[in-house]
Amino acid sequence: MSEKGKTIIVKRVLHGHDGHHGGGWKVALADFALAMMALFLVLWLLNVADDEQKAAIAAYFANPGAFRQSGNLSPIDFGGSRGVMTENIGEGFSKNGKGQDGPEFIGEGNAETSNVNPDFKPFIDELQALIIGLKNDSEYYDYIHLEMIPEGLRIVILDSEKGDMFRRGSTQLTPFYQDLLLAIAPIIRRARRPLMISGHTDSIPFQRDDFSNWELSTGRAQTARRTLIHGGVPDAQVMFVVGMADRIPRIIDDPESGSNRRIEILLMSETSESQMKHMFEPVETENASHPVGSGVVDEARKRAEANQLPEANLPE
Repeated sequence: MSEKGKTIIVKRVLHGHDGHHGGGWKVALADFALAMMALFLVLWLLNVADDEQKAAIAAYFANPGAFRQSGNLSPIDFGGSRGVMTENIGEGFSKNGKGQDGPEFIGEGNAETSNVNPDFKPFIDELQALIIGLKNDSEYYDYIHLEMIPEGLRIVILDSEKGDMFRRGSTQLTPFYQDLLLAIAPIIRRARRPLMISGHTDSIPFQRDDFSNWELSTGRAQTARRTLIHGGVPDAQVMFVVGMADRIPRIIDDPESGSNRRIEILLMSETSESQMKHMFEPVETENASHPVGSGVVDEARKRAEANQLPEANLPE
């Protein structure tokens, strides 16, 4: 047979496994097992947690990383290590340790404590105990102040050099400060006094034409309001939520200081509550149907009629 009549068959062997020997099923099984573990963990938490603990879990996942800065890695305490925000220690609150000038600070051994409104005394004691707990367990102690002013009890929460209160340029609370507001909320609720919540920024301008420190401070005040309500403060207890931008700096000589970035919560006295309500009450007039007065309205109508063109000259 000649060479030209031969058929040459080249056989190439591809090394590998059959389809059923692949590893894809292992990945799918691992994903399924992980999902089942997560499901059983959620079911277990729902079974063992009470309503307060469930609220804490929800707050934790709404802002991942909560409790990270407070020294407690768990969103709830199941009886192990305690959380900083729930410890009550019966000491006073020291005067502002940062050397900042301001209103009368409430503190153990200070002369100002003798002028404290007795209606606020029980709640001041609770707030002092909470703050002293921070002194023992957290580096944020110097950034929370209680001030007694004629209008009521003011809780000042300052931005910290060790960690921002809000994400930079946003209205999202960072975990520690979120926990702090949630811990303060039950005390505020028991006080049963109207609240004014104000947000403040430094003087550094915002780098957007459509968004300024006015919007930022207002949004942060609203975030504080929502957090307090989530912590148990009745919505009806909130009387005012205002954004002050940089108009009232805490450090006048340094308007860009981080201490000017703050949230203030004012528990209003009866006198200040009455004054604020009076400020926004409608003014009584001689004619309820014309708030500016019937005489002014009549005069304006006569002038308008005198300025009209004669009917014959009106365009058709």
